[in-house]
Amino acid sequence: MSTIKVTAFNCSPRPAGNTSMLLEEVFKPLEKAGIETRLVQVGRKRLSGCRACYKCRENADGHCVLDDDCNELLDIMYASDGILLGSPTYFADVTAECKALIDRAGYVSMANGGLLKRKVGAPVIAVRRGGQIHAFDSIVNFYAISTR
Repeated sequence: MSTIKVTAFNCSPRPAGNTSMLLEEVFKPLEKAGIETRLVQVGRKRLSGCRACYKCRENADGHCVLDDDCNELLDIMYASDGILLGSPTYFADVTAECKALIDRAGYVSMANGGLLKRKVGAPVIAVRRGGQIHAFDSIVNFYAISTR
């Protein structure tokens, strides 16, 4: 029997900040249940938004043609059974890195036959003032669109 693998993507620019601490809390019951966990730092990575060039559809190799850190993150997603996206709330939404990952992972996956189908996911949102519902919805909608 293979081990279930859950990867958390910390989209905060602070590797040891509140978002990271929340993701580590989510890991505790998973690890207790024997699920393998991994935390990947996304904030501060080279990650730009989707350019709508459609090369991922044309090349059909599960990757994006842009030269940044996205393909490394995509490969980790594909190898995971569960995906947690964690983000602080910036002006009532997720961080720019989180949004870029959502857009590109979602599009590349769909353009290549649904590479994220049947993955389990959950949002983890850190918030101080407000806007958490919109940030939460941004991640939930990524899962709703990309994993079915």
